[in-house]
Amino acid sequence: MTDASTEKSNIFLRYQFVIFLLVLQCVFIVLFGIHAEYGLQETETEFYYSLFQDVHVMMFVGFGFLMTFLHRYSFSAVCFNFLLAAFALEWAILLRGYVFHWHSHSRTFPVDITSLLHADFVCASVLISFGAIIGKVNPIQLIILALIEIVIQVWNQYIGTQMFCVYDAGEFVFVFRCKKKRLENVFRSMFVHVFGAYFGLAVSFVIHRTDVLNSTKEKSNYISDVFAMIGTLFLFCFWPSFNAGAAHGDDRLRAIVNTYVSISSSCILTFIISFLVNQGKLDIVHIQNSTLAGGVAVGTVADKNIGLFGAMIIGSVAGTISTLGYKYLLEFLRRFRLHDTCGVHNLHGLPGLISGTAGIIVAAINNQHLLTETCLGGLHRSNSMQAKFQLAALVLTLVMAIVGGLVTGLIIRLPIFVSPKSDFHFDDSPNWHIEH
Repeated sequence: MTDASTEKSNIFLRYQFVIFLLVLQCVFIVLFGIHAEYGLQETETEFYYSLFQDVHVMMFVGFGFLMTFLHRYSFSAVCFNFLLAAFALEWAILLRGYVFHWHSHSRTFPVDITSLLHADFVCASVLISFGAIIGKVNPIQLIILALIEIVIQVWNQYIGTQMFCVYDAGEFVFVFRCKKKRLENVFRSMFVHVFGAYFGLAVSFVIHRTDVLNSTKEKSNYISDVFAMIGTLFLFCFWPSFNAGAAHGDDRLRAIVNTYVSISSSCILTFIISFLVNQGKLDIVHIQNSTLAGGVAVGTVADKNIGLFGAMIIGSVAGTISTLGYKYLLEFLRRFRLHDTCGVHNLHGLPGLISGTAGIIVAAINNQHLLTETCLGGLHRSNSMQAKFQLAALVLTLVMAIVGGLVTGLIIRLPIFVSPKSDFHFDDSPNWHIEH
């Protein structure tokens, strides 16, 4: 290869991120121009907007600052979170419009306040996956990850909600209109937290390089940990809105209250367990993350009548397991190529599995029909049958997340995308002007 061709190749590799992003943005503009229209429903806007704002803040401020604990990667953590979230929102609005709300007659789909809320929930799954591989990939690899993951996740939601008719009060509203009657319910923890965590872990498994375990830059300092706590506190305060944002009436009240007491319980148990396993001292990593586990774990059944004591039990169990996961499981999994930078397995994966299990148990023992307002295919199911569908949806989510993550990992590790060298893992300098 001549020096001229080598120089052209280097220029392309350096600018491929912005070229690829610009092309995608142009495609999105065309698709929005052809197929999207305003969904003008004033009452829905007034009803949803306040909680939509809360969830939106969680995506950009909560997740963004939670990831700033890497003291030499803080610019990239908060700003790539910013970019990834903005990209995911656009792509999620488009894809969910085509999959869930497509009008074949007009060949358009409406975009209203619930579309934005749904897009935020889809975005959360991508940001969770980002947490597993943060510091080990470049910007174009993140965009490709989001591009692929959202496709798989939206179809996972579609199968779970339309075909399996499961309930999962932790992600989005499915609106079904039949004879002018709106049948609505919310679907979240399995399709967001479980999917995002195990998708990210599968990607991390494929792109793993052993030298990442010896990096001296994968650490925090006093200031970066304080900034990460800002993200924790934002997420903690707004998590009831995340679980209740798409609910109505008594369901919304239960979702708010159940999440409120569950996440408070996980906070208390995190302090207790962290103190016990660290010989009388606290670990800031536990406080930054495991305190939030109760919000994840109660998600599937947040709007159900599980009793305040039930929500507190779920939150307490989640906080305990999450803290023990950070203490013992995080390092153990690294022996098997599962390098999890943010510990999403302990904050989202394990609590998400607890949430899915809670959904199975509630479906099996609850005397009331839980699916009469979810989708028509779930009407008149027995409790045991609904429990089986809940289990099937959880297994399906795990399979689609893991297989999809493995395939995505193989794609983003192709030589054309030039993964960062090990010396630049967890380092802002390859992507930012840094003034020392």
